[in-house]
Amino acid sequence: MRRIIFVVIMLICATALLGASIPARLRMRNSDIIECNVTMDRISFISDYGEFQMPMEFVKAIVFPTSGTIITSLKTIHKNEIFRGFLLEEYINAEFEGMAVRFHKDTVSWVELLVEDKEITGGAVQVMLKTGEQFYAKMLSQELGVQTSYGIFTLSMDNITMMEFEGEGNVLTKTTLKSGSEMRGIVKDDFIVVRLLSGAELSIAPGKIRAIDFSTMELAEAPEVKEFPDFLPGEEAPVEIPHNMVLVEKGSFTLGDISDGKETPLSKVTFTYDFYIGKYEVTFDEYDDFFIDAGMQRPSDEGWGRGQRPVINVSWLEAIAYCNWLSEKEGLPKAYDNEGNFLDEDGNVTTNPSKVIGYRLPTEAEWEYAARGGPNKDRYRYSGSDDIDEIAWYSSNSEQKPQPVGMKKPNSLGLYDMSGNVWEWCSDYYASYTSTAKTDFYNSTVGSRRAVRGGGWSSNATDVRVAIRFSYSPTYTYNDLGFRICRTVP
Repeated sequence: MRRIIFVVIMLICATALLGASIPARLRMRNSDIIECNVTMDRISFISDYGEFQMPMEFVKAIVFPTSGTIITSLKTIHKNEIFRGFLLEEYINAEFEGMAVRFHKDTVSWVELLVEDKEITGGAVQVMLKTGEQFYAKMLSQELGVQTSYGIFTLSMDNITMMEFEGEGNVLTKTTLKSGSEMRGIVKDDFIVVRLLSGAELSIAPGKIRAIDFSTMELAEAPEVKEFPDFLPGEEAPVEIPHNMVLVEKGSFTLGDISDGKETPLSKVTFTYDFYIGKYEVTFDEYDDFFIDAGMQRPSDEGWGRGQRPVINVSWLEAIAYCNWLSEKEGLPKAYDNEGNFLDEDGNVTTNPSKVIGYRLPTEAEWEYAARGGPNKDRYRYSGSDDIDEIAWYSSNSEQKPQPVGMKKPNSLGLYDMSGNVWEWCSDYYASYTSTAKTDFYNSTVGSRRAVRGGGWSSNATDVRVAIRFSYSPTYTYNDLGFRICRTVP
């Protein structure tokens, strides 16, 4: 039996357990893994926007503070719903090997409740906070007061499709109505009142909110049934693009840049295959599911917030572990072996990315081709524009921290943050360019460093150019370094 340290576990009387009994997995601070049943009806949580109780039937995971942080994260059964604050209970009550036990929260790294996610099927708004938290709720406030430059208006919440907020004091909002009207002005209400799907009511100051999306109010209770298919008999069914990914069709382009004299010599690269690439950089919300499931180290957010911000402080080795985890989760062959080599669908080492089926990091050539718009062959200085402020978070506008993904304009393929926000790991070893024409290029030459692309929130304008490249040790982590995923189209 796995060693259990008694300072971690306090035995209580072996009487009948009260409350719920939910299968769970606990990772302790000393790295022990405890399989048990959590026996609590609810937990109490306090956040910047109020104190509330959460019934355990709604809880998916509790992630306790790591070194350098004081915030507990609470994930629920509703996908992408996360709260941050302080757990008021001192102990997690559980049943372990027939014994009633209490785990002090200071000895626990995370708690995962072994329950299924639940999709939101309508009747709720999505509230997104500036800290990166987001949750679904019933809207209890009936009206919104907005002072514009041309008058004061009272808007019915029933007529709103989106509200986007800016500022802390006199909060500006851009309100989009169902009629198509857009209104910008100062919010006159001190609080917006909602009821969480778990039952608690919260009054949230507008200065804490990034956006409220009313589109989930209109979600159907069941999937839409189409009367006719999207293709005719005898035609191939259209390719279904994976969620939050973009199709990049094969073609050729010129790799490198001579404008700053750093990414030379130029060379022609041709792709004989199509590939998908992530529309956004991988976020904390996406990565947090992985590190809990895999028992990995929780990456620090430096106190800037998690949620929809790109994950940072992740090494190349951790990034490819995420890719393999995602492949296994979706029933695809793994893309990497334990040495970081590409694997084909039969599990054999390959140096040709077109043979790799599972999720992976893009090659440098794929990354730059996609950043330049793929077949569109954009030749902008940055990915999608010559105006850096349109498309990039960098040192002059980032407030010295990464920003939630997808807030700037995309490039012509619909890819966000290819320039700026965070540097992105690529699959390749880093090596100097050559002028030789290349097909399905991937630098598999063994070295000590892996390539990164795109620049980050702390970079200057020169270092978020499309062609910019740098490299780090595969074990290196930093607060402006993340990644996005890629897949070869079968």
